[in-house]
Amino acid sequence: MEAGMEKIQRFIDIKAGLQEVWELISSQEGMRQWISTDMEIDARVGGKYRVKNPEENQMICGEVLEILPMESISLSWFELGSDWMNPTKVTFRLEEIANGIRVHVTHTGFERIRKRGWEKTYNEYQKGWTRHHLLENLKARAEA
Repeated sequence: MEAGMEKIQRFIDIKAGLQEVWELISSQEGMRQWISTDMEIDARVGGKYRVKNPEENQMICGEVLEILPMESISLSWFELGSDWMNPTKVTFRLEEIANGIRVHVTHTGFERIRKRGWEKTYNEYQKGWTRHHLLENLKARAEA
């Protein structure tokens, strides 16, 4: 695999309106409903966030890198107290489809954490995005 090509991609189709889904991915109140009830985020560019990893006592923190209203939000993603030197990047992007919204998530930058054995971290996150059911949680909340 070429450097820079390591990315995790997922998507889910949600039968809900754009505004509804946008609120869930771009506000603290929204994110607390499907990511974690302890999610703290200042949901503006440059705003900081922190949340506990769903299965460990690992704190994830970072900042909001970019917001394109009703379209996408990008966050830096860093394991606090880990041996990571640099954060990864997570982007949630919304796409209008015939019967609702398709939410795409892309997690990139694992080769840049500058950790020995970063490939293992990449593989763990690859499994984690499936195991933690975050997109399914988002769908359930949006369609409720």
